Amino acid sequence: MENLSSYLRDPLIQKSIWSGLTLGLTLLFGIVTRRLLNSLKIDEEKKHQYRKWINYTGLSVCIVILIRIWAYNYLLQLFDPAIGDKLITSGFSLIVFILGIYFVRKLIYFQKIDVQKRSRYSRWATYILLVLYCIIFIRIWAYGDASEILANNVVAKLIKSAIALAAVYGVVFFVRRYINSIKIEIEKRHQYRKRASYFAALVYFLILVPIWAGSTQQWATVLSVMGAGVALALHEVLLNMAGWLYIAIRRPYRTGDRIELGDVRGDIIDIQFFQTTLLEIGNWVDGDQSTGRVVHLPHGQIFRNPLYNYTKGFEFLWNETSILVTFESNWEKAKEILQQCGEEESWEIQEKVQRKIDRMAREYLIYYRKFTPIVYIKIEVSGVKLTLRYLTDTKTRRAGEDIISRKILAKIDASSDIEFAYTTYRIYKRGEEGESK
Repeated sequence: MENLSSYLRDPLIQKSIWSGLTLGLTLLFGIVTRRLLNSLKIDEEKKHQYRKWINYTGLSVCIVILIRIWAYNYLLQLFDPAIGDKLITSGFSLIVFILGIYFVRKLIYFQKIDVQKRSRYSRWATYILLVLYCIIFIRIWAYGDASEILANNVVAKLIKSAIALAAVYGVVFFVRRYINSIKIEIEKRHQYRKRASYFAALVYFLILVPIWAGSTQQWATVLSVMGAGVALALHEVLLNMAGWLYIAIRRPYRTGDRIELGDVRGDIIDIQFFQTTLLEIGNWVDGDQSTGRVVHLPHGQIFRNPLYNYTKGFEFLWNETSILVTFESNWEKAKEILQQCGEEESWEIQEKVQRKIDRMAREYLIYYRKFTPIVYIKIEVSGVKLTLRYLTDTKTRRAGEDIISRKILAKIDASSDIEFAYTTYRIYKRGEEGESK
């Protein structure tokens, strides 16, 4: 017994025994968790993934314990004891951090939400845990140095600015969530969100001024220097800001309007601080229909190019559809057909047009007195040209033109005394009778 006791008191034997116990417990942990995992009713792919994570976790814990058993004293001899404690604490914190990310992601994965929200929540959870680990890491290794750094005036101002940004962003986030929950029109909801963002940016700027400038005199100095630098370096940005201010005050267009500015035409889907976003129409597509492209138009363009608004105040356009009939055709009957088709298509908007014209007459000099369709006659080289002029909705111009064209074709096809005129060519062989000279 004495020999056995002395044998067990040998440090090498004790380390071997503890190592064996560690390996045995790790193996037992793996067996139990695998049995528990096999009893769960989940697919094989998930079971295989869980087995791998269990193996990695058990192996990591086993390695940390074995390092503690066999190499802790050697590490203390190589490093300062305080450094050794910091290394162990950092490693343990890292393992906890990795396991925390894994379990949080799995918890989010089992929630019944769509894929985009699941990905966004996982990303937010990872960022939060990463920030917490960085704070713990700095606390372990550089608490004294961090205290000296935080005592610096510039660093303190940077931290205050970051805290203010986080607070303002948090408030705006919840305000936007509240706006999205309100049951109002999508356009108004979008406007409220933009106004909340602009107001938050103004508040954050007002918070930054007293943080970075001490006295009122310093405020004036900082603002004057900033103004001079911004005016020289950010001319285009200032022009875009001035354009946004003009748009906000004068309201030449708003979200949902169809405009043409420069070489760009489209429907406005967003008005931001520096640019207007359009869903493009026209270009290679006929009939003022969407191309599918999104165009970002700087606000400064409003001072450089004429602006055409298709829908502001009066959302109707005068459109024309023309046909060409032969001289032998009954062109008066063709005129009646065009007149009838135009009236059938535009009779529903006559009252709307009258109300819009009366409203526009209060702000603009409007001379419109006749809103009903009218047909104009013109003699061409190859026949009689009849042009139907009628009012149509801006965003349904092509659809209305399609309906009118179908009706005209059907009625003319049913009339035996009306024929379309078109350019023709006649070829004669030389020497034939009736050769054209």
